[in-house]
Amino acid sequence: MIRYETRGPASYITLDTPETSNKFTYGLMNDFIDALKAAGNSGAIALVIKATGKDFTLGRDQSERRTDVSRTANLSLILTANSLLRNFPGVSISLIQGRAMGFGSGIALHSSISVGAQNCILGYDEIKHGLAPLVVMHYLPRYVGPKVAADLIYTGRDISADEAFRLNMLSRVVPADQLEHTAEKIVEELSSYPAGAIRLLQRYEQKTRQEAVEPNILGIDMLVEWIENGKPDILP
Repeated sequence: MIRYETRGPASYITLDTPETSNKFTYGLMNDFIDALKAAGNSGAIALVIKATGKDFTLGRDQSERRTDVSRTANLSLILTANSLLRNFPGVSISLIQGRAMGFGSGIALHSSISVGAQNCILGYDEIKHGLAPLVVMHYLPRYVGPKVAADLIYTGRDISADEAFRLNMLSRVVPADQLEHTAEKIVEELSSYPAGAIRLLQRYEQKTRQEAVEPNILGIDMLVEWIENGKPDILP
C-alpha cells in the first residue's frame, strides 16, 4: 500500500493504492506512519511524498469499520502522522495531483513545500461524510486565517489549485507532467546547500511553532464522544 525508498539525499514515500484513489485505511495509515518514521531516521535532508493514479488521496476511508481497535486509537493516528511529517528533520515535499481531500489536504499543509498540479483539487470534505474535523479546525486557521478556515471546514467545498495557492495551501502550481521534475529540481537544489543549515532551519521552525499547531487530543476525545452518542444535532 506504501512504497518507501531512500535514494541519495532524499527519501520517497509513494501512496500506491490507485484502485481506491489512495484512501487511507487503518492499515495504510500505519504503513504511512512507519514510512515517515523510516524517513526521519534515514539521514535524508528531503522527503518526497507522492502518489500513483489519478488522485493523490481521497483522505480517510470513511466506509471502513474496525472492531479490533478503538475510535480513539484509530483517529489518533492522524495526530501521529501529522506530527511525524511536521517534525521530519529536513524539507518535506508533497506532490499533489488530482484530488487531495481531508487528510490529503492535511499532508499538503504539513509539508514544508507542497507542489500542486494545475488541475488538482484540495478540500476538507469531512462534513459531507457526517464528521466534524476538529483536528483541522485546530491547525487550518494558522495557514489561511480563521474566516477562510471556517468557510472551508463548514462547507467542505472543493478548492482549486489556483485558490489553494492564493490561500497558502500550496507552495507552487505547475503543469501535471512537471510534478516529478519539480520535486527532483528542489531535491537537487537542497543537496547543494549545507545539510546542517537545512536541519537547523527545520528545528527552529519546529520549536517556534510547536505550541501553536500541535493538535489537541481534546479534539479527538470530543469527536469520539459525539460519534458514540449517535452524532446528536444538539450537544449536551
